[in-house]
This record gives sequence, C-alpha cells and structure tokens, in this order.
Amino acid sequence: MEILIIAGAFSAMQNFISQLVLVENLGKNYARFKYQDKDLDILISGTGGSVTSYYLCKALNLKKYDVVIHLGRCFSLKDQLESGIVINLIEDYFGDLGFETDKEFSSVFDLGIRNKNEYPFTNEILENNLLLPDFQIEYRKVSGISCNSIPNSLFSISSMYQKNQPDVMSRDGASVLYVCLEENVKLIQLFYVVDRLENASEKYKIEADEVSKLTEALQVTLAEVLGVN
Repeated sequence: MEILIIAGAFSAMQNFISQLVLVENLGKNYARFKYQDKDLDILISGTGGSVTSYYLCKALNLKKYDVVIHLGRCFSLKDQLESGIVINLIEDYFGDLGFETDKEFSSVFDLGIRNKNEYPFTNEILENNLLLPDFQIEYRKVSGISCNSIPNSLFSISSMYQKNQPDVMSRDGASVLYVCLEENVKLIQLFYVVDRLENASEKYKIEADEVSKLTEALQVTLAEVLGVN
C-alpha cells in the first residue's frame, strides 16, 4: 500500500519523523521513510491552499498513492467543540472564493461563475466520500470552511458561514480535499483544534501539545490503514 502523509510544517511532524529511517529523498521536502516494516512517503508542503495544492499535485503525479493522510490545524467556530483535540475533517468548502460587495461576500457559485453541483462540489460543499467502507477513523467527524486569510471573527464572512455552519476553519483543508477528489485518491484529514477563531491571531505557532496529539493520531490511524491492507 502506497501512503502519503502531508503536513504544512516540519515542526508538526518532527516527533514522528525522528522515529523513522530515511529510505530516499524524492524532492523538495519530500521523502520516503521506513515505518515499522512498511515504506511511506512524507511531504512538507508549506502554508496556504495554493502552495499545498501545488506540491500535493506534484507528488500525486509522481506516484499512485492508495491513501493520503493530511495533518493540519484548525480553529473552532462552535462552543461545543473544545480546543486541544484532534478531529477528522469529512467535508469542507472555500470560504473566500468570490467577491466582496458593500453588503456581503458572494461566492463564485452565488454569482453563477461556477455551477454549485459541478463535480467535485455538491451544493458548493466538498464531501469526502472516498473512505468508507475501507477505514474506520476513531476521531470526531466535523465539517470545515477554508480561508487563506484567517479572520478574527465570523462577521466578515458571515454569509459564507451560514451556507453550511461548519465546525472549524482552516487554511488548506478544502484545497487538499479538492485535489484528492479530482484525482480519486482516498484522503484522511486529521486536524488539531488550536483554539477558538477569535484567538487565532495569538496562536499561529505550533506548540508541543499539538505535535504530540497529531503524532498520536497519526500512529493510531496508520495502524488502522495498514491493518486493512
């Protein structure tokens, strides 16, 4: 089974990578490692949807992967979702793809530039429907919205939030999901909930707890994925 793990920053992966044996370098911030008795590839993509999409597409063009595991970070939009946990992102959409007017933000779908149900979108939403029945991911399943620039409140994108009332916001969740849906590659997205959205500007650094919990989540998920093979 060919597995690709993608993360935006090396610091998020440092604990996990320190346990591995390098097999070969495949490109910029992209390498194959030995994990237990299996080989897997790790890609450090950098920050932002466009950058992440570019390096992910390069990797998918190089190899035929069975599963992509995306480790990310997000901010909670709801009181019921506590900070400091890992969630499984199962649907997402682009929150800043459109035009801002005097009254509100209008998406490219609202303006008729793109059809709301043109694949891989379903009423503007990207749904991760590629996993079942293969994998049973134990982490809480949530919906997301992705914006290249993280706001400090929902006010500026309130019209976009109301479309699906997502649980979390990230920078690159929708970008990775879009690429994997178009390429028909199974995707697991494990995101650490850093804090509430209003505290996002103070929490841009990756702390030890985030690294530890993402590492644990990755190990648990790999056990499930490799056990299916």
